[in-house]
Amino acid sequence: MTVQPTMLRPATPRPAWQVVVGLVLVLPALVLLITSYVEPVFWTFKSSFNKFSGVRALSGGGADESVGFDNYRHAFEKGLGGAIGYTLLLALLPLLAVVVVAPAVAWAAETTGRSGRWVARGLLTFPLVAFAPFGLAVAHFTDGHSQLSAFWLGTFGFVTATATLIYLAAFRSGRSPWPGVILGGMLAVLAVVGIVLQEFAFALVFQNVAPDERSATPMLQMTQNGFVSFNFGLASAVSSVVLVPLLLLGAAATVLIIVTNLRFQVTSVVRETRTWGWGPLAGLLLIVLLVTVIGIWPWLSRITDDTDRIPGTFVNTWIPPLLAALIGVTVAGLAAFGISGLRPLGRYSELLLLPFGLFLFVGNAPLVLREYAAGATAGRLNTFLALVPPSRVTIPALILLAMLFRGQALRREVLHQEGRPASWWSVIWPGLPLLGLAYLATWFVQAQDTVWPYVNGTNTNPTGLYAVFNTMQQYGYRGSGDLPYARLLPLPMLLLFLVLGVVAQLLYADRVALHYGLPERDHPPRT
Repeated sequence: MTVQPTMLRPATPRPAWQVVVGLVLVLPALVLLITSYVEPVFWTFKSSFNKFSGVRALSGGGADESVGFDNYRHAFEKGLGGAIGYTLLLALLPLLAVVVVAPAVAWAAETTGRSGRWVARGLLTFPLVAFAPFGLAVAHFTDGHSQLSAFWLGTFGFVTATATLIYLAAFRSGRSPWPGVILGGMLAVLAVVGIVLQEFAFALVFQNVAPDERSATPMLQMTQNGFVSFNFGLASAVSSVVLVPLLLLGAAATVLIIVTNLRFQVTSVVRETRTWGWGPLAGLLLIVLLVTVIGIWPWLSRITDDTDRIPGTFVNTWIPPLLAALIGVTVAGLAAFGISGLRPLGRYSELLLLPFGLFLFVGNAPLVLREYAAGATAGRLNTFLALVPPSRVTIPALILLAMLFRGQALRREVLHQEGRPASWWSVIWPGLPLLGLAYLATWFVQAQDTVWPYVNGTNTNPTGLYAVFNTMQQYGYRGSGDLPYARLLPLPMLLLFLVLGVVAQLLYADRVALHYGLPERDHPPRT
């Protein structure tokens, strides 16, 4: 039955407390957005038009003189255009995994029912938790691989597993899944391009040894100009050039989510199973896992290697990111519930996501110059506090939680319109496991970040990355046997994330469905 506008139920009235509380819950995230995204972006754009002295920048000083667009001209003369092109080359295999391999795996898993989905989810959790970009880069380099092959092989499993989760949720919608698959794929493509534009780990390792302008990335050029040559103006120009497409990609993704009413719902839909689906699923999983093992084995086989040259890096590696995750995800969760759970503006509530979504794909790298200068001004450098990543609202967690609260809130409204009881707890409780997953994922990603520890790590407060990088510089880049790989991702931490990840996948993620369109399409109004 086609739903006509005249068939739609009237909007559920919202009491004043719901509007006020919803807007109040957004305020902490909005404050962090302004202080940790808007201001640093403005500072970076402004600095790109000035000649910045490294000494003055480190002492908290300002710009020496205006140079107009000279920094941008010098950036492109030094190969920024080629660096952007190279990053797009890096994105080719991840994009292929997103648009071809992942949807095929998800389709095959869905045709086999719950048992097939559980097998796929359980096996694909491993590449998610074994992904340590810097460790992968170092291990592939010491094995004599090229930067391009190292990146493609090292990231294949992680990208495929992440995209497969999106497509599995689309197949759980209980109706034609293909529009949801297409929408999820579009978001995944935007995310891949945005993330690859900020690639730093592999470029740092390979370019530090055998500099080659043809295979440098923009973020490596930014750090070299800013923290090696102390030309913060030129470095800011490089960051600004990258920030423009990142902001556009974030805006496009957020608008896509809002316009299509994309949302998650916890469901118990049971789809028909076909035994012949096990054949394609087994074949696809075998291929994916084989390529994944080839890609991560150089790193995984050395995960327990360690030395005692730089002791005491565990706390410096894992505690600062945990503190940042607790702040960023908590604020994001409150804002997500305020926007899409309480829905203070009714059907226009998700427009409140736009200012956050604009920075959806902006990571630490393009804003690191501002954060470093702020740390220098406040006297935080060379302290434990400097290791804590910038306290930013975790926007990916905010968007995902908002999509889930949106789905549960719309379901609650439909039940109310049908005269059936539905409490606020039905909106809140499905988001609690996702909130926990957001804490874990953010903690893990921040702990494996390369840019912030590289810029702030010192022998006073060494991190795992500093231990490996310092050892490479002191004892030779090919001395793989002497590198403390265990400092990056200790085996006990990997096993902890693996167990928690598998449990979350089977007991929670498998029940989450990706929906789109008007809620009435899922729950037709009674006539």
